[in-house]
Amino acid sequence: MNNITDLHRLENEDMMAWQIRCCLAKRRKETDMDWIEIRNMLGLDITPDQLRKQAVGYEEYDNYIHGYSGITTKILSISDAHVPFNLPTSIFKEYKNNVDILVFNGDIEDCWSCSSFPRRYRIGLDEEMVLTRQYIIDVINMILPKQVIILMGNHEYRLGRHLTDKLNDDILTIMPDTPLELIVNRGFHVKDRRNKTETWYSSIKELFGEKNITVNYTDGEWYKMIGKTIFAHPLSYSSGMLKTTEKAVNFFLRENREFNALCLGHTHKLGSYIQGGIKMYEQGCTCDLSQLDYNNGKLIIPGQNGFIYICHDPDGNIIDSKTRIIPINNNTYTMHK
Repeated sequence: MNNITDLHRLENEDMMAWQIRCCLAKRRKETDMDWIEIRNMLGLDITPDQLRKQAVGYEEYDNYIHGYSGITTKILSISDAHVPFNLPTSIFKEYKNNVDILVFNGDIEDCWSCSSFPRRYRIGLDEEMVLTRQYIIDVINMILPKQVIILMGNHEYRLGRHLTDKLNDDILTIMPDTPLELIVNRGFHVKDRRNKTETWYSSIKELFGEKNITVNYTDGEWYKMIGKTIFAHPLSYSSGMLKTTEKAVNFFLRENREFNALCLGHTHKLGSYIQGGIKMYEQGCTCDLSQLDYNNGKLIIPGQNGFIYICHDPDGNIIDSKTRIIPINNNTYTMHK
C-alpha cells in the first residue's frame, strides 16, 4: 500500500499541480491516505469533504484531457528484447506513470551462450543474466506500473535444453529450468573464481516488493490472460504474416472460449487484424536487429521493431480507439540513446 511519502511534492511542482495529483491518486485508489491526511499534507484551509468534492471535478477534467474515460486497465506489452541485444529502455519513457500492468511477453534474455548459433558475440550466461536483471529493473523503474507479468519465451528454454544435454538426471533436479527462475524469483550468485569474490543479485520480486509493485512469474508460463486478452509467446513459428497468431488462436479456442483478443510475441513482426470476432496482434520486437545474424543468407523476412499499448474497458474488452501498436524505427531509438 502507498503511504504519505508517495505523494510528496515534486521538485518544481506548483501547488495546484501537486493538489490535483494527490486528489487523482486518491480517486483512483493509488494511495491509502484518507482525505484528512491529504488535506493536512497539502496545508489547505478547507474541509476534507470539500477536497473530496473538488477531486471529482479534477478527475473528470483529467479524463477529458487525456481521453481515459471508460478505461480501467492500461497495459504495456514488450517482447523479444534479447538482452544483451536490447534497444535502450528510453524508448518506453512516454509511458511512465501511465501503465497499470507491464507485460514482458517472452524472450527477454537471449541465452546466446546456450544456443547452437555461432558464438560470435560470446557473452557468458552469468554476464547475460546480470544484464537481463538490470534491463528488467530499468524498464520497471521507468514505467512505474502497479503490476508486472513476466512470461517465458523460447529463448529462455535454451538453458534447460543445454543443461539436459550436459548433465545427468540426478543433477538436473537441482538446476533451474530457466534463467528467469533465478533472476525473478530466487536471486543468484555470480562467482569470480580468479579474484575469489562472489556477488549476490537479489530477485526482482524481492527488490520491487519493497516498492509495492507486484511482480508475477511462474516458471514455464508462456501465456497469460488479462481481461479478455491473451498475451503469449509460443514455441511454434510460421514465417507468414500473422500465421503464427492464427495457429495460436486455434489452439486457445480449444482451451478457452472466453478470450476475444490475442497479443503475440516471438514473431518479430508488427500487424493486426480481426477474424471470427477475435482481435489478433503481433507486437514486434525490442532488440537491435542489426546485431542479430540468425538468418543471414536464409532470405527470411526481416524483423520489425515495436511494442503494444492496450486499453481495457471495465469488462476486460479492448478499447480500439485507445489501443495501438507502436513501431520503432532507427531514428526513434537513435534519438533516445
